[in-house]
Amino acid sequence: MYPAVPPPRNLVGRSVDFKLKPGWRYDEAKGVFIDNKGGEFIASGLPKKSRVAYKVPSLARSAAKELSAAEQDLQRYMQLIVPARPAKEILKKIQSWPWVEEAHVAPEISLPAEVSPRSKRKVK
Repeated sequence: MYPAVPPPRNLVGRSVDFKLKPGWRYDEAKGVFIDNKGGEFIASGLPKKSRVAYKVPSLARSAAKELSAAEQDLQRYMQLIVPARPAKEILKKIQSWPWVEEAHVAPEISLPAEVSPRSKRKVK
């Protein structure tokens, strides 16, 4: 097995994955979280150029009544994409939001390094 290739140092767009509590949703147009009573809440204090996104956008735009239980569960998964590596403070802030059930920093991405067949041959 080949060792993993680390991501580039200048990689941007790391994310914190989180799951909304039941009854909560995110209004992408307004940039607010909405509870089941219609109350709107802004996620303040985030780094500049951060953005919130649904993990499954097609389900996010569907009415919950039209979805199966599994699809309704998937509808609650989101991510906060931040311009730099998420710090523990950002993770703690997200975990403290009243609409978040669980949150964690997304795993490091990597691809296996490939040894070229040409590099194994001796050139004469």
